[in-house]
Amino acid sequence: MNVTNTTDVPERPPFLPSAARVIVSSVNSLLHFVSLLIVSPFSRSTAWAIYMHWGKMACRIFAIRVSLCDDNKGDRGPKPHLYVWLNQTSLAEILTLQVLPPLHKIANVEYAAMPLVGWACLLLQDVVIIRQWKNQAKRGIERAGARLARGETWAISIEGARSPDGQLLPYKKGPIIMALSAQATIIPMVIKGGREVMPRGEWRIRRADIEVRLLKAIPTRGLTYDDRNSVYQQLRQLAERELPHVGAPQQHAASAMNHGGSQTGESTCVQQPYGG
Repeated sequence: MNVTNTTDVPERPPFLPSAARVIVSSVNSLLHFVSLLIVSPFSRSTAWAIYMHWGKMACRIFAIRVSLCDDNKGDRGPKPHLYVWLNQTSLAEILTLQVLPPLHKIANVEYAAMPLVGWACLLLQDVVIIRQWKNQAKRGIERAGARLARGETWAISIEGARSPDGQLLPYKKGPIIMALSAQATIIPMVIKGGREVMPRGEWRIRRADIEVRLLKAIPTRGLTYDDRNSVYQQLRQLAERELPHVGAPQQHAASAMNHGGSQTGESTCVQQPYGG
């Protein structure tokens, strides 16, 4: 499935159908949150299954199709794995977790404070940081990094916040240092179509497709803190190559030919229609 990430977004859908879907989605969230609240103290795997079903039902309600394209063809390198989210544009992108393996995530306090869907972070034992408080955010990432080193799978946004216009924000080095400290394999991840579904500051959700693309895994075993800048540049270049709206199209095409990655035939793509 082809999903184009551009700076243009579809027109707003009508008010009444949008409001009706939000109400139905709120009921869906309440039912799943209560189930999660009951189960999470006893079974992480069951709690994750409930969380995934929650997202799939939300996709059905809003008619969102999610697809996964894996440039690694399923072989994502030695564990532990750190999924590094290279572009963050929409709250709707959280629905794409349904196509990934069970993992923990680092969430901003603004998201964690959202009723039900944000509160689920605590039940799933995610780490919540306050990015405006640098010391607290650093300690949070260090705690997550220690758990990553023990073999847990994690996901983190390298931008640290949603882009208001779809352009890449400055990258943070915290996720890179986290991976280097844990000697984890970095799995770069780009999400296309999230902003078209739900632009920042908008509550009306549009019918659209979202594509999750997992780029070639980057092993960090044997790398040290001194390698952080080169890994930073590698991730930034990957994002600029995969997201043509942040660079000239001809440069994007040339880079894809020279470096491989997401050309036709090099990825395994699986579509999850309306959440499966």
